[in-house]
Amino acid sequence: MSIYITTEATADYPDNLLADNMAIIPMGYSVNGVAYDGCTQKLTPKQFYDVCRNAKSKEDLPQTAMVTAYAAQEFFRPLLEAGHDIVHIGFASALSGTLDQLNAAARELREQFPDRKIAVIDSRCACFVEGLLVYHTMLKRNEGASFDELVAYAEQLRDQCIGYFVVDDLKHLMRTGRTSRAAAYIGEALQIKPLLYINREGQLVPIAKAISRKKAIRTLVSYFTQKALPLENQPLVAVGHADCPDDAQALVELLRNEYGVANTIVFDVGPVIGTHVGAGMLALVALGKDKIESNDPAYKA
Repeated sequence: MSIYITTEATADYPDNLLADNMAIIPMGYSVNGVAYDGCTQKLTPKQFYDVCRNAKSKEDLPQTAMVTAYAAQEFFRPLLEAGHDIVHIGFASALSGTLDQLNAAARELREQFPDRKIAVIDSRCACFVEGLLVYHTMLKRNEGASFDELVAYAEQLRDQCIGYFVVDDLKHLMRTGRTSRAAAYIGEALQIKPLLYINREGQLVPIAKAISRKKAIRTLVSYFTQKALPLENQPLVAVGHADCPDDAQALVELLRNEYGVANTIVFDVGPVIGTHVGAGMLALVALGKDKIESNDPAYKA
């Protein structure tokens, strides 16, 4: 018997971190009525983000869909038939209904496979913040942790997987309902760039803003380094980007030269997350002290 660690495409998990007994549920999208399965049929990052850049309205943006209970069952069933137990780390329930579908699939599969175990964990994360939780859970599994130990570990560690994001286009956030039309047009005129983070409830929350992208990136680094555990000791620190590789590489060099970070990876922000944040997003992801910011409205008295 072995334990499979699974997640969804929302984790933006890089191919070079994939390991044995690990699998990712693909998530499709459509562009101008053309469907892509995200596996054999997909756009390059450049093609995808050019669609986002050129969109004139919400209708022009790529369209995504959550994983259905049926698709989840079809994904999990062969693993259970092969004698594996499954620990699935899912996209934040605060951001999508996918987790409800996964839980529905798991309930039915438990009845069909009473000798197997399947747990669906709300990561309360998105993008590679979710992926980082997958990565560390996989390492724990490889150390010999039991099924119950892995579930408890993932539920504890999710509050320490931190992610901070600079989004380049307020108008794009407006189209997906993340900010008001007025704020978007004012932001465009003033070149205001918002900084957001994922809080412990799994919500994507704006916590700061800067005028100009250069200042926004400095603000991103400032928030991130204050909240992260000592960066030089971390097994993995991640830099993500939505089709802005030069900015991502500059962040890698800054982390290496100023903070002594040796173990960095760069990941592409995939289509599911990219549809909602737009081109130009930059992210920093690592283990942190906690996931609470004093200027997050969710935690104000």
